[in-house]
Amino acid sequence: MSGFKGALKSGMTEYLTELKSKLEGLTDAELRWQATLDSNSIVWLVWHMAKVEDGWINNSIAGGESVWDSGGWADKTGISVEGSGYGQTADEVRAMPAVPVADLVEYFDAVRAASFKVIDGISDEDLSKIFTRGNRSVTWSWILGHVLAEEAQHLGQIGFIRGMVRGLDG
Repeated sequence: MSGFKGALKSGMTEYLTELKSKLEGLTDAELRWQATLDSNSIVWLVWHMAKVEDGWINNSIAGGESVWDSGGWADKTGISVEGSGYGQTADEVRAMPAVPVADLVEYFDAVRAASFKVIDGISDEDLSKIFTRGNRSVTWSWILGHVLAEEAQHLGQIGFIRGMVRGLDG
C-alpha cells in the first residue's frame, strides 16, 4: 500500500471510530439539539459527513453511483434531500426526518467500505487527475484532502455540541 493510502485510511478510520464514540449514549433530543436556531444538530452533521464522503469519493472519483443511491438510503431514512446538505437553510436542517442515528451510522459504514475500495484502486499518478463539475475543477488529491478536512471539522463540531449538552464529563 502506498504511503498516501495508508495515511488517508488511518485518518478516516480514526475519525469514524471517534464519531461513534461521541454518539454513544446520546438521546434523540440531544442528537437533534441545536445551540441556536441557525446551528446544525449532531444527527444532521453525521448525515452530512457521510454524504460528503460518499459524493466526493464514491461518485466523483469512482465515477459511479453513490452508496446513498445504490443502497436506497433515501427510502430507508426518509431523507429526500439532494446533495450533501451544503447550502441548506436552518429550517431545512430542522426539518430532517426523525431517522435513528444508528441508521445513519450504518450508511456511513457502507460509505466507508466503498470509499476504501476506491482508495485502494487509486495510484499516485491518479492524484493529479482533474474532476470537473460545472465551472469548478479540482484534483483527486484535493478531493481526498477535502474529505479529511470536512470530517475533522465536523467531528470537532459534534464533540463541542456533545459537551454543550452533556458538560465536560459527558
